[in-house]
Amino acid sequence: MTKLNTPVRRETAKVYQNRPVIITLAPAGSQSEALIGLRLKGRRWQYVCALSSIYQMAALWHGQREAAAKRAARKAGVPWQQARKQFRRENSL
Repeated sequence: MTKLNTPVRRETAKVYQNRPVIITLAPAGSQSEALIGLRLKGRRWQYVCALSSIYQMAALWHGQREAAAKRAARKAGVPWQQARKQFRRENSL
C-alpha cells in the first residue's frame, strides 16, 4: 500500500447544491494520522476531520445498527445466525 505523504484530492460523483464534492486526504504531521477534507467545487471553505474520529464514528454507528438488527431478529423470532447473514449483505460495500 502507498504511504500518504502529500495531499490527494479527488472529485466525487456526488452533487450537493449543484456542485460536485471534492475530497482531500492529507497527512497530519505524523504518518500515524491523516485528515479528510470535504468541500464543494468552486468554494474555498473546507470541512476537515481526523481519520481516527471518522473511523470511531463509523464503528459506533455500525454497532448501533447491529444491535438494532439483533433486537428486530429476536422480536421476529429469527435466530441471529440467520439474521446476521442478511445484516452483512445489507451493510457491505
